Amino acid sequence: MTQYLRSTSRTHPRRALLAALVVGGALAGGLGLIATPLAAQNQVKVPPVRPLGAILARSSEPLGAVSTVVALPDGRVLVNDILHRRVVMFDSTLTHVTVIADSTSATANAYGARGGGLLSFGGDSALFIDPASLSMMVINAKGELASVRAVPRATEINLLVGGPNGRPGFDAAGRMVYRGQARPQGGPLGGRGGGRGVGGFGNGPGGGVEITQPDSAPVVRVDLATRKVDTIAMVRIPRNEIKVTQGADGRPNISTTINPLPTIDDWALMHDGSIAIVRGHDFHVEWIGADGTVTSSPKISFDWQRLDDDAKQAIIDSARAVLERRMAEAERLGGARGGLGAVLGGGAGGDGGGPGGGGLGGGGFGGGGDRGGRGGAGGGGARGGGGGDGGAPPQRGAAAGGAASGPRTPTINMVAPSELPDYRPPFGQQGALGDEDGFLWVRTSEPVGTDGPVYYVIDRQNEVVARIQLPQGRMIAGFGKGGIVYLAFRDTEGNHRVERASWK
Repeated sequence: MTQYLRSTSRTHPRRALLAALVVGGALAGGLGLIATPLAAQNQVKVPPVRPLGAILARSSEPLGAVSTVVALPDGRVLVNDILHRRVVMFDSTLTHVTVIADSTSATANAYGARGGGLLSFGGDSALFIDPASLSMMVINAKGELASVRAVPRATEINLLVGGPNGRPGFDAAGRMVYRGQARPQGGPLGGRGGGRGVGGFGNGPGGGVEITQPDSAPVVRVDLATRKVDTIAMVRIPRNEIKVTQGADGRPNISTTINPLPTIDDWALMHDGSIAIVRGHDFHVEWIGADGTVTSSPKISFDWQRLDDDAKQAIIDSARAVLERRMAEAERLGGARGGLGAVLGGGAGGDGGGPGGGGLGGGGFGGGGDRGGRGGAGGGGARGGGGGDGGAPPQRGAAAGGAASGPRTPTINMVAPSELPDYRPPFGQQGALGDEDGFLWVRTSEPVGTDGPVYYVIDRQNEVVARIQLPQGRMIAGFGKGGIVYLAFRDTEGNHRVERASWK
């Protein structure tokens, strides 16, 4: 990613636009639930919140950052260690580990130059998504890289990695399901020299573009044999305003205005291949079957928390403070590249914040590379390692004509408090997950106190069968059959681990 941004110059205006989109998408994904929720005001008839069950096992192998856990039928698990750029397999006790793919010369199995994705491929197989080579590698039951396939749509490779845009997978017919690319719109900005259109800057300072991100994106289904793509549903996504202008020195100036508390939708692929669309404006679920049949549920009981003017201002201040801390810490560790990387990747100085941060598409673009300080991995965002263009070394010195070669650290603005919703949205990005037993899990904005987030567990009859609160510092990385939940967390020594627990 760093190389991608550094190469953005007067001769690469379109790359400047994409860089701006990355900034907006990453910030919206990472700030959805920053402020502490207000106290509950009305009681609702749902099961009481209860803690997740006891931890049954904990991995012995230290990991860099756990993005995804894929459980195999015999109890073994595949883990995507996205920061260390490797896929490992643990036995059922989580004590014995085998390296499946890594980024060192120790094995012949290359992980790739950028952080990849891992998803179940039916039965006892999995797919590793490598954005750098635009390929999908099949991992068989023996833990071997058995075959290689081309990705269905190269332009959407980052969306297959997972993260804030949802967890991809396969339906009962073997079709790949993921959230597709939203299509931004833009136009020229006025200014000295004028704009040359959506894809270019003006001939002098002040020219540039203004990008309006769409407020919705498609959930698509792809037949890998025929490459036929179907749009299943549209989901509401965070929307930001981004401006890219050219300074007197030829370097792009990026300014983005974000809403730290957007009301959005989310989606999840269920175990039987159906798809759950969770609507944020009234918190109800639309179930979409393999044949396209849509069943809409009633509204889910939820204690909506009203936000007064003081609460809205507190949310704005909290979001701004978080961004400033991330940028300052990463600037200290690795310069401006690290500062931008921390915002894009969801963490500062190599701490991706565990699963759930993320850059564009939840992956593919990590924080600043090794040359500028360790970049944030995010929740499925790639580690830096030289940048989003596949690890090429960064350009040094000035561009042609003496101009610097990359954009400045972007200017981050917040919307006015009056633009925040009057009620706290019930969930944020990457809030919906389908488990192996057919239940839908939705991470809500319920008050959490000193513990972790509260998940609503919803069955196909649209009943909230449980409200489960995770232990502090834990995030859900995957599921197993029979109520098994795999958690990712960072221990006191800074190493990430995988834990197995049961909620039933």
